[in-house]
Amino acid sequence: WMVPVGRKRLIHVSSDEEEDNLTKEEKAANAKEVVPTAKVIGLHPSSPSHNRTRYIVTAPPTSKTNEGAILVVPMDIRIPKIRLRSKLSSDVLVGTRLVVEVDDWEVDSVYPNGHFVECLGKIGDLETEISCLLLEHDVSLTPFSAKAKSILPSSNNWSITPEDVSTRRDLRSNCTIFSVDPPGCQDIDDTMHAKVLPNGDIEVGVHIADVSHFVPHHSALDREAMIRGTTFYLVDRRFDMLPSILSSDLCSLHGQVDRLAVSVIWVLSPDLKTVKSTWFGRSIIHNVAAMTYQQAHNILHNKPPDDPNQPPPPPLTAGSPVDTKLIPSLKKDLTILTKLARILRKNREEIGGAVDLSSGDRGSELKFSLDENGLPTKVVAKTEMEIHHTIAELMIMANGHVASKIHGHFPSSSLLRNHRTVEQNRFEDLESAFKAGGVSFDGRSNMALAESLRQAKASGKDGAVIDSLFQSLATRAMSEAQYVCTGSKEASVGLSHYGLGIEKYTHFTSPIRRYADVVVHRLLLAAVTKKDDADVRMASLDVGVNRNALESIPDSAAMSVLAGDGLEGGEQKEQSDELEGDDLLDFLLEETSQLGLDGDDDDGSNKLDETKADDETKETDGKSSHAEADPYSTAEVTKICEGINHQNRISKLCSMSCQRLFLSLYFRGNTDVAPAVVIGLRANGLLVYVPKYDMKGPVFLSDKDGNVQIHPSVMGLPSKAGLPPTSGFAIVDGCKRFPDGSCDICNADDEANKYLQVIVPAGSSSVHCDFRLLDVIEVQLSCDTSDVVARIPPTRLHLISKGKKPKIGRTNETKVTTKLVEQRQKESSVTNDEHTHPMYKAIDVDISRNVYHIFSSIQIQPNLDDTLPRFLQQQQQNHTKKTQKQKRVQTMPGRFVFGGFRNPDTHTASQEAAANAAAEAAAQRRNTVVQGQASSREYDVVRRIEKDIMSRMQRLAAEKRHTRRAKAGK
Repeated sequence: WMVPVGRKRLIHVSSDEEEDNLTKEEKAANAKEVVPTAKVIGLHPSSPSHNRTRYIVTAPPTSKTNEGAILVVPMDIRIPKIRLRSKLSSDVLVGTRLVVEVDDWEVDSVYPNGHFVECLGKIGDLETEISCLLLEHDVSLTPFSAKAKSILPSSNNWSITPEDVSTRRDLRSNCTIFSVDPPGCQDIDDTMHAKVLPNGDIEVGVHIADVSHFVPHHSALDREAMIRGTTFYLVDRRFDMLPSILSSDLCSLHGQVDRLAVSVIWVLSPDLKTVKSTWFGRSIIHNVAAMTYQQAHNILHNKPPDDPNQPPPPPLTAGSPVDTKLIPSLKKDLTILTKLARILRKNREEIGGAVDLSSGDRGSELKFSLDENGLPTKVVAKTEMEIHHTIAELMIMANGHVASKIHGHFPSSSLLRNHRTVEQNRFEDLESAFKAGGVSFDGRSNMALAESLRQAKASGKDGAVIDSLFQSLATRAMSEAQYVCTGSKEASVGLSHYGLGIEKYTHFTSPIRRYADVVVHRLLLAAVTKKDDADVRMASLDVGVNRNALESIPDSAAMSVLAGDGLEGGEQKEQSDELEGDDLLDFLLEETSQLGLDGDDDDGSNKLDETKADDETKETDGKSSHAEADPYSTAEVTKICEGINHQNRISKLCSMSCQRLFLSLYFRGNTDVAPAVVIGLRANGLLVYVPKYDMKGPVFLSDKDGNVQIHPSVMGLPSKAGLPPTSGFAIVDGCKRFPDGSCDICNADDEANKYLQVIVPAGSSSVHCDFRLLDVIEVQLSCDTSDVVARIPPTRLHLISKGKKPKIGRTNETKVTTKLVEQRQKESSVTNDEHTHPMYKAIDVDISRNVYHIFSSIQIQPNLDDTLPRFLQQQQQNHTKKTQKQKRVQTMPGRFVFGGFRNPDTHTASQEAAANAAAEAAAQRRNTVVQGQASSREYDVVRRIEKDIMSRMQRLAAEKRHTRRAKAGK
């Protein structure tokens, strides 16, 4: 919450100088009011950043005191005003952001004393506000030192040396390697490839920028990168962890250039269900196409990858035009990777009961369009496509395998990613929402949580809006992920990753922007070589030839952390909540709960690689100990984890604050209307959640004096009813004030049946409007900065119209049937196969909430079943077979059916009967919705208003005609 929220009433936050402008009578009246009091019983130690004495402040126009000092208002709403004594004139200080340091606080004074430090700039200036944001979060990003820059190579004369070629695996000629990133991306960390081997097996590779090659261990550059910890991403800029010559050029895996990489290459069975071997090591790659997500999506859907009407992107960024000769090869490779991702996802859901939170924070991925001054002109939520999930799956698979590898070699000094179990009391808000919807909730384990969310989704009519609320509440209930050293005390509670459902997990795939990945790279390379930073031998590395395949793990015996397997005492250990990173890929990596496909042996390492490393060690010194190859000690990794955890937290908070700042700047001159869900009732308004912007906020229905201020149409009254609104509500067109109205909570002691009732007079009688939990309403978003000086206020929400409460829990009314799905499939030009999964749909939360619009927004996915070279020749034949299969598909109650997808669970006879009953009613659904709208009270009110307007216009026209005739008669 960006503003204080009371348990009984919403709190009106006054403007900066309001209390200083009160009259003596008003101050005396306030002094007589009963206010809460408290007693200090202890001081909780805080972080060093909270023990600061410097604050960003603003001097309001009426801030001068009788003593000649100036009362300045801190940007932090929790800090009291500060009495500032300065030789500078108050006229000079007013209207600027200042940095003030607190000197003392006299016992008999209401305010502390401070002195002027520096001026940051004018209020409202974008650069000034960004500087304030960085200072408020204690972000100090000094330029790289001369000593750190002295070891950097020159981009003009750098090239891959013969030594690099001789000691690395050269993949430039035998693999079609490509990347998929957001448009305009400069720091391209990861590339990938897929190909069919001569024996029918499939090779899949993930290739990550080799940052450790350019950043020597313990160098000045390494120390400064460790202090930064991560790249800070803001809406309009970024602050790199590494110098730009590395982050944007030499390390970045740009298209059409040769680059150094660290690779993970798997050989899988033809059906992609068994990992036969895994290879880790340094490599040389050539990225043939640095694509955007949209380009890759278009290729998969047989569309031109590039838009001729769009200008080409800047050099050395993602999104350059794709060579038309590469499109068939890229489509085949993307097809293989997409099928693999679907198998991975399906296994995780069916085996581990994964918690899918991928849509719980769509608002955290807002995209802003900026004008020439850097101010926002448009804001939209980033579109989620199946290709995002595909790339995320590959990164998760690589991270999981690398984690197992380094932990197997360095059990006491590895850096892993850890999530702990959620305490039950943190699910209070989510549990209350479930109860309001009539759905049972169980959060004792992640598997139970996943099942609860699936039941709520299956039984909810307003799926797009309510499902986003449930997932957002579940996400916020979870603890943040942390980096841990496997030999530290923090690791004693377990190492598994709750959110992803993986026994061991780390960060390996983004070393350009995360220092943790650089550490993991060094650990991995030490694990597969004889000594630190030595290169892997190239003998017998032809993956897929003369390899002894490992046995695949049967599905029934596969490791499942979600089920508690493989952990001490059979208990689950870890938890996830991560919103880490600034692009959609990193968001999906941390928010989708998944169980990895693992071909490694019991101790987490691959037998082939471990045997090869041991054999190479024995050839030289006859020892198998890894002690001399360990690049880090336990104490060193522990200290690194503490630093990067702190920096990641600051980076995340800074990014969120910057996004809120740009939202406020956007809504300062624009408004938007979006659906919202009621999540709390207060005596003077509502607490709502807006899925489109992933925003929670108050909606006031009465002012501080108790006057109801609401749009007459919400109450079913004509637009002329009521009095003009006060300034805080005047921004909403048509809002009116009702001094004799009331706003009260009814059945306050009954959580299941309580509601907020708004009553306003209507002639000799009165009308009322009730609001309950999970009601879907429409709100207007705006930002009024007219009376606020000290800080840019948060976006404000105003009630526009009241929708209908979703019928959650009434399964028979909300079944989605096969006939409607098949009808929608006929309208699509792309068919589905048996691997298509419901996770790859995208529903726009902005649309009207009915079944027709929900089906209209579903993205039907392409046929990606064939991965062998016979793909093009067999496509037509497979299409015919799959069409026949689709006609036999039976619907699982409460779920969408995509193509030939079949849930493995057995349906009961009662469920089949319910599905059949719903199928018979589905054909009439669209007409029912239209008829329901026609008979609703809102529709009748509109009609009455229209008739009233028409009659008034007719009377006015008649009067004008009468006047003209009278003048003509004279």
